[in-house]
Amino acid sequence: MKLILIRHTHAECAPGQDDHARALSVRGQDEARRLGSWLKKSGHLPRHALVSDAKRTRQSFAALTLTCGADEMAELYLAECTTLRAAIHAQSQSDSLLLLAHNPGIAEVASTMVKTPPDHPTFYTYPPGATLVLNYDPQGGTAQLVDFTTPADLTR
Repeated sequence: MKLILIRHTHAECAPGQDDHARALSVRGQDEARRLGSWLKKSGHLPRHALVSDAKRTRQSFAALTLTCGADEMAELYLAECTTLRAAIHAQSQSDSLLLLAHNPGIAEVASTMVKTPPDHPTFYTYPPGATLVLNYDPQGGTAQLVDFTTPADLTR
């Protein structure tokens, strides 16, 4: 299975704002559009997506402009690594899956799944828009690195 793990792109942050309702910033909208273009140009096209139901993750997915279907899932909002892994495992019959969620869970699942991490200075902090592409064997639980990028990489 091709597995794509994305952290939502840059979101607005205002004092007293409900975290679940935080929207993408203008910068975040642009980051997601660039990531969507990169996914398409790189041939990393998922057949299905699992997306946290938070506003910023839904907006990130929409701005990617991918043609696959998506399930918005409340349980992915600020989910821990075990919850994210369970969601991936439940889709083990898929040949290409995108998971779009939040830190710290998405960073933890990325770092624990990949056998050999990418040589990238921000991999372990998994900044907004960080995108990891793996060849994942759901039966054996092993994953091989295919690609990794961040929005900052796509502006160079």
